[in-house]
Amino acid sequence: MIEINNLTLGFSAIGRMYDDINKVFPDTPLVFRDLSLTIEPGHVYGLIGRNGAGKTTLMNCMCGLLGTRKVRKTISIDGHEVNVDNPTITVKLFHVPDSIPSLHVTARAYASTLNKLYPNFSIDCYYDCMEQFQMNQDKFFDEMSLGQKKMTFLSLAFAADTPYIILDEPTNGLDISARRVFRKLVASKMTDRKAIIISTHHINEISNLLDHILILDKNRIVFDHSVAETDCRLSFVESDNDADLDNAIYSMSSAYGKRIILPNTTGNDSEIDYELLFEAVLEDYQSIENVFANNN
Repeated sequence: MIEINNLTLGFSAIGRMYDDINKVFPDTPLVFRDLSLTIEPGHVYGLIGRNGAGKTTLMNCMCGLLGTRKVRKTISIDGHEVNVDNPTITVKLFHVPDSIPSLHVTARAYASTLNKLYPNFSIDCYYDCMEQFQMNQDKFFDEMSLGQKKMTFLSLAFAADTPYIILDEPTNGLDISARRVFRKLVASKMTDRKAIIISTHHINEISNLLDHILILDKNRIVFDHSVAETDCRLSFVESDNDADLDNAIYSMSSAYGKRIILPNTTGNDSEIDYELLFEAVLEDYQSIENVFANNN
């Protein structure tokens, strides 16, 4: 389990990091203010938010790549403080960043190195993933396109078989065929002992993989609910019916009328409209949260 308790983090105009809103740079906007979050095995989490909301920063904090000592102490993995210098922690997660460095090393050689670092690394799984992505393992990273780097790192992530896989915009640079392979691999490699966290601006592309939705806004997680609970509490419809509009929690115009979020009073499932949910939460997250609270 990854636990984040009251994470506060900001950066000054000169790039200095700070973790206390009461001193040093009180007028500088914070990235996070008392952000709390729990990531549990057995789930695929979709992390969404505006540009600049802090999704990448949050993922870097989870990996121990960013933050003061105080910040790192607010984050734990399976009860241990996040620390990149502690191999016991680092082998528990694999991070695929949005921006992958151009190393002068082949994919095959890099995989051979990671095979020695991660105790559960499966070189056969790596070969299989690379084959599905139709990747050349003898190509150097600094000769690869963004999409090719992503496919290689995704193959490494699934082969490492860590309890936590953190993917930052994993479909950026992938063509249609590669995105299909990515979705297939997530579905096939997911187990009850693994948690996968996916940050993306293309939520509809991976919506069928997710079973938990996280929305980051206003320096904290403002929506943290399972897909099943969201289906149970909210109903997503297209309608021009006046009664529906009167009862709507949120509505948005479409080519065919209004896209509407209603409280689910019938118990019937509807397909989650992720774009509509995202816009509704950003505009008035409290109204959405009240529906969940009132149905507990």
